[in-house]
Amino acid sequence: MPSTISYTALSTVLPSQRLSTYKKVFQTRTPVELHGAYIWSVKVAASLQPLLSTLEVALRNAIHNSATKTIAPDWYDKLHTKKRKSWKLEKRDQDNINWHKSEIVRVKKKLGKKSTPKGLTRHDLLVAKMDFGFWDNLLRECFSINGNNQALWPQCIPMVFPNLPKGQTNSTIQHHISSLREVRNDIAHNSPIWKHKSVVDQQSAIKYINQKIDKIIEVTRWLSSEKVNWLDVHSLLSDARRVSSMSYLLLCQRKEMHELAEPYNHYKRALRSRLKQLNNDSFNIIEKANGDLFMVTKVTS
Repeated sequence: MPSTISYTALSTVLPSQRLSTYKKVFQTRTPVELHGAYIWSVKVAASLQPLLSTLEVALRNAIHNSATKTIAPDWYDKLHTKKRKSWKLEKRDQDNINWHKSEIVRVKKKLGKKSTPKGLTRHDLLVAKMDFGFWDNLLRECFSINGNNQALWPQCIPMVFPNLPKGQTNSTIQHHISSLREVRNDIAHNSPIWKHKSVVDQQSAIKYINQKIDKIIEVTRWLSSEKVNWLDVHSLLSDARRVSSMSYLLLCQRKEMHELAEPYNHYKRALRSRLKQLNNDSFNIIEKANGDLFMVTKVTS
């Protein structure tokens, strides 16, 4: 149980400075509540990682497949680019173009003479080694030239984003992708993904996280509605929703357990009706007489 842990012994692993933000936002009163908020944040991050990975892979494959068909198998080397006329924008465009080229050189050097797995081309292997930032950068304005069939955008937009709403461009898409990549980076660096100027308490933290989940699903749907369905069918979306809830936060903190948990005998008597009431995003907590807790969730619709 959480109360059996010596939390002062964890000070070198989780220093008080790192936990101070959690204490302020989640208004914790005990070490169990404080560390519970931290564990909840870790679990939320873990539940979002599959959604972000799916988005990244879908984006990578969609751009690679489209550019291969419209430009060339080594499209990344043959892309036409542009620099806008104002000094500030021209410098920004040149920096983005230079970074693109340097990433190609870096990955080619990293691959060296490494053999290509059966069924893949050398080009497939190279693009698979590119990180999220490479694909984010490719959506910038310097890769968009109207009427140029050697440029990515706008010619590839219908193939890469077949479900894109009207009014969206590669530039506006890049804004959304960039914000989600920041979430992915926060996860990679063990930073709280709910940390934002709009977050002042636990309710706003939960709201902010769920807004990010909504955005991940929205952008993924622009790429492929089948991918969204895949996330849903395999419970990855419902897992993220379930963890990113007030009930799950309270469970991690062991707060308000008299309201959250139901005695086993009570639950058993009403088992059929309780199971009917469950949806994929929720859960029930059952407490046995000896204090053991069990979670009941719905995994298929």
